[in-house]
Order: sequence, then C-alpha cells, then structure tokens
Amino acid sequence: MVHKKKTAVITGVAVLVGIVIIALAVGYNYYSKRNKPQESKEFGFQALKINGTYVSTDIMKEERNKFFEKYKRNADVLRMNDHERNDMLLDQVIERLLLEDYVNNKSGVTATDSEVEDYINRFIKPRYGDSLGTFMSSQGYTNEEEMKAGIKEYILKHKALYKAAKEKNVTLTEQELDEGYEKHKIQNKKVDIRHIFISSQERGKEEAKKLADEIYNRLKNNEDFETLAKQYSDDEKTKESGGVITELRAGFNEAVFDNAVFTAEAGQLLEPIEVARGYEIVYVDKVTDFYRTRDEYAELLTVDKFMQSDAYKEWFEEYKKNYDIEITDPAMKAFRLFREKQYNEAGALYEELYKSEKDAYYIEMACEAYKLAENWAGLIEAGKLAVKENPDFVNYYLYQAEGEFKVGDANKAKELLKEAEKKAGDNTYFLDLIRKMYESQGLAEDVERIDRKFQEISEKLKG
Repeated sequence: MVHKKKTAVITGVAVLVGIVIIALAVGYNYYSKRNKPQESKEFGFQALKINGTYVSTDIMKEERNKFFEKYKRNADVLRMNDHERNDMLLDQVIERLLLEDYVNNKSGVTATDSEVEDYINRFIKPRYGDSLGTFMSSQGYTNEEEMKAGIKEYILKHKALYKAAKEKNVTLTEQELDEGYEKHKIQNKKVDIRHIFISSQERGKEEAKKLADEIYNRLKNNEDFETLAKQYSDDEKTKESGGVITELRAGFNEAVFDNAVFTAEAGQLLEPIEVARGYEIVYVDKVTDFYRTRDEYAELLTVDKFMQSDAYKEWFEEYKKNYDIEITDPAMKAFRLFREKQYNEAGALYEELYKSEKDAYYIEMACEAYKLAENWAGLIEAGKLAVKENPDFVNYYLYQAEGEFKVGDANKAKELLKEAEKKAGDNTYFLDLIRKMYESQGLAEDVERIDRKFQEISEKLKG
C-alpha cells in the first residue's frame, strides 16, 4: 500500500498566553540564518509508516500537490506555517491510503468490466461524443486502458462508501432527493436548439413581449423558424444561422432559461421566456442526456452527504484503529504530539530538533510545550539553551523567568526579568510582556517602573 521548504518563523510569542501565537515582531534579523531550508532529503522521505511500511515520497509529493491545488486560495491555510500545513497533509495522506485499502481489500465490493463499459457508454460518450480524448486528457489518462482502470476505481470507491454510509444509517429525505435530482438532470444533458432573442433594450419591455408573443404564435402556425430568426432575432451571433445553437449545456445562461430549456423534450416549442434583457423563443431540436436514474442518483447523493457528515468522521476514526500509524519525521511527529496535547513528549522532541538543527522555531515550540505541560524545570532548561544561542532575544528570558517563579525562585526570576528589560530597550512590545509578568506576580513597584518608561518613550516620540 506504500505506493525544505523554508521554515516559517514564529516570533513574538507572548509568555502568558496558553497557545502558540504566530506574531509579527521587530528586529529578528538573526533568525534568518537559522531558518534556511533543509534540503538534505526529499520531502516526505521516511516521514510516515503505516503497518510498518514507509509511505513513498512519490505519494507524499503527489498529495502535497493536491493539497496545494485544494487550498491555494484558502486564506486561513495560507496564513499557516509549513509545520501546520504539513500536519494537515499527513491526515490527507493517511485518509487516502486507508480508504484505498478499504475500497480494494476490506469492503468486499467488486466492479466488473461490463460495468465499466456501461459507465463509458452511458455517461462519457454521450457527454463527449467523438472527443473521448478530451475526457482522457482532462482526467490525466494517457490511453483507454488507464481510463478504464480509473473508472473501475471510481465505481469501486462509490460502492464501498455507499456501503459504509448505509452501515452508519445515512438517509435522504424525499425533499433532498427531489431537489437534487432535478438539478442533476439539468446539469447532465446537452441540447441542440434554435432560438430567437427579442431585446427589451431595443424596444422596451412591453413592446418586446408583444413581438415575442406574435412570433411564437406564428411559429405555432408552422411558419419557418429560420426565416423568422433571420428577420427578428437580436442575437447577432446566431440570427444568420437561423438561431441554431448546438450542444448547449446548462450554466451558461440565466436559471430561468436553463430551467425551461433543459426540462423540455425534443420537438418542443417553448413559450417566450422572460430573461433580464428581453425574451427568448426556443425550439428544442435534440436532447442528449447522461444523467443517472433516480435510484442511482440517490446513491450518489447519499455518499456525498455521508462524506460531509460527522457520521463519516466517526466511521473513519473507528476504521483507522485497525492500522498501526507512526509519524517518523521528527518535526512532523513533534507537531502532532503538540496538537494532541502530549506536551512533555512534544517539548522533548522539539528540544532535540533545536539542538541538531538550530532552528529558532523548534526552541520556541519546546518552551511553549513545556509551559503548557507545566513542566517548569523543562521550561527553565529550554530557556537557558535558547539564551545561550540567542542572548538578545527577550522572550527566552521570559520563559525562564516564568519557570523560576513557578518553582519558587523569585529572586532568580527577577534577575532574568531585569536582564529582559535591558535587552528590550525601548521596544514597547517586549516591555509590555515584561510588565504583564511583573503584574501577574504582584510586583507593583516594577509595574510602575515600566509604566514610567512607557511615558518616557511616549514623550520622546512626541518631542
């Protein structure tokens, strides 16, 4: 089944906040050297094991490409750092591989060659006609053999997920089915029509309606459509052809037009349809449909409803328990541990990552994890390690100070805060963090001193 990107920097982590805050801060130029991309191995190399077997880098990169396409316009995901996105990607890879195993090996469903041929004859050839190559290229197939294999995979997946949906008692209401099926039929047919457009922009609505009704009645009395289209139609693109439009699909015109035209039968002359710019008189020459039967559509809609529901999440989480899943990439594993609130384990792993890679992100996460675990000794030691490498970064002194306060060494904590004040200088962002820590410890004199400093900075700016 088993078929560095620049690390984002988390700066300005507020010490008293119980979650990691990704903030913009001032003056962290020294971070850049610590955040150069690690290119020593391919993306996803030995990052994930399922049942003791590594997931291939090909699958990891393939799913990363899909992930990018899916979320490239999602503002929330774009604001994430690489570690957060990679964690989402891991879930995507796991879901893909486990579902593939369920469909192919665990569900008990089958798909025959005749079902594949039936699918092609009913749903692909009517839609694409002689342009089967267009369908294949749109789906990434290089030949018919690949196309048939892909269709077979689709049929199997649909059957398997429908089976799971029924096991979780997912059902449709008659209203859901009725509304959905009408839209499905309209969206899965194409028509050849002739039309005459009478513009209300040219002659006013009342006059346009009168002319449209007159033309409609003449057509009912068997006058020639082509002749009347050439004489009266305001659609310059089609009037000379007699109003002919072939292989028209829904979605390119107003809903009122689509609802009338795509529910009509071949050979039907439609009464004038009022649209935004006038009236359309339509004769339906030919209808080609490629929609499902009502029962087939009910299965499609049930699967779709299942996949969007909490029932699917419950089903998948239960099914996932049958697998031994191990995240083996240290950075990905540390983030997952943090996400799952295993803070001590996450802190230790982040600390080791920092020692080996000297990436400031890792020591930030180690400190935050130890703080959330209330592992004050771990927080102090991580803070010391960070200060040794980056003695000018205020937050590391604050981490240590919080740890020292918690273990009862107030004098040591105050020394660290005084050092933090020196490093902060006139940076009001850091001074505010220091002030909050003094305030949390009831150190009123120190709070007042910081407030005076704020006043001095404000007066300097005014002067």
